[in-house]
Amino acid sequence: MAAAFYLFDFFQRVSPAALALDLSREIAPTAVALGSLSSAYFVTYALLQLPGGILIDRYGTRRVFAVACLLGLVGTWVFAGAHGPGVAALGRLILGASGAVAWVGMLKLASQWFTPERFASITGVSLAIGAFGAVVSGLPLRMASDAAGWRVVIMATGLGALALGVVIAWKMRDTPADMGYANHQHPPRANANGESSPIPWRDLMWLCVGQMGVTGSLAALAWLWAVPYLTTSFAQSPAQATFLSSMMMVFFAAGAIGFGTLSDRRRTRQTPLLWGTGLTCLLMAILASGLIMDSLLLTVLVLWLLGGAAGSMVLSFVLAKDLVHGQRTATIVALVNLCVMLGSIGLPPLFGAILDHFWEGHLIDGVRQYPGIAFQWALGTLSGWIGLTWLAQRMVREDPTFAKTPAPG
Repeated sequence: MAAAFYLFDFFQRVSPAALALDLSREIAPTAVALGSLSSAYFVTYALLQLPGGILIDRYGTRRVFAVACLLGLVGTWVFAGAHGPGVAALGRLILGASGAVAWVGMLKLASQWFTPERFASITGVSLAIGAFGAVVSGLPLRMASDAAGWRVVIMATGLGALALGVVIAWKMRDTPADMGYANHQHPPRANANGESSPIPWRDLMWLCVGQMGVTGSLAALAWLWAVPYLTTSFAQSPAQATFLSSMMMVFFAAGAIGFGTLSDRRRTRQTPLLWGTGLTCLLMAILASGLIMDSLLLTVLVLWLLGGAAGSMVLSFVLAKDLVHGQRTATIVALVNLCVMLGSIGLPPLFGAILDHFWEGHLIDGVRQYPGIAFQWALGTLSGWIGLTWLAQRMVREDPTFAKTPAPG
């Protein structure tokens, strides 16, 4: 049930990519306007991370999720009924508030229903389910919108959120103890004097800073600008470009599962996280270099591999939970996710601003067309930012306790 709600959240988060041409014609004519509309979702999503985590730790996932599903219904209907950027942004803001608790609540449940030794693998699978929502928000959404209109389709998803909220309120249980099973939450860690160990704020700070690059760059590219990039640079149709860009999320899902499983087996969180972030930076730099701009095949391959490498970001949440030994999991995960979303707020409109700077006045069917050099500069900016966040990840001191626990059989 939690995964289904996270799928809904991811679907709404990524939907502007498939609807980019429709939104450009009807609501957001410039690249900055479209980027800002996409980022509006992440404003409330980020602002409500910590309050949402605190509410989940205090009142449980079931109650918070039920209310969030109702917000999802309201947000989709406001967004689908908008005829101007202000109302559309309001709808996206409400949707961001709804989705703010989805990931946090799901990991809270996972920390209690699964053993710590399997937490990274379960987290990877959870992220993969959400990424499937991004896949559904690609070509299927594009095809459904072409057939019935994007407004009708978005409103229908709101009814799905309402139905899910009813099921959650009726059937979800916050802890295994509610059903007579053992709870797998970490026991509190104490020092030699029997006192609770302090929270390692220094390491959490560097970990948070280290999460501002990868997901934000994915938000700018896979969740929005990959479709205009492919339609402009390689003359792909909107449907073809949407399909190719949505496949990034398939690789993102596979990467999340792969890096999560690797982390559990190797008994380390930081090393595979650094591998994934470094590879993401390298692949983004290859796109920015222009070396493969004449080849659609190579460009798409790099985009897909980039999505897979970005799946390593799932380990940041696992590392954060380990640093605090599973205490107040929802609040700590929300803190890290807040920083993840800061990149998602700032990088899509920054990408758009760079494109607008290089725009030469070329329009096709009322939609701006950008030269290749514009995308190179924008992609280069993303690559540089990911490199800086990789350095921050290097500063984190991983707790050696996890490495001493037996690997899952």
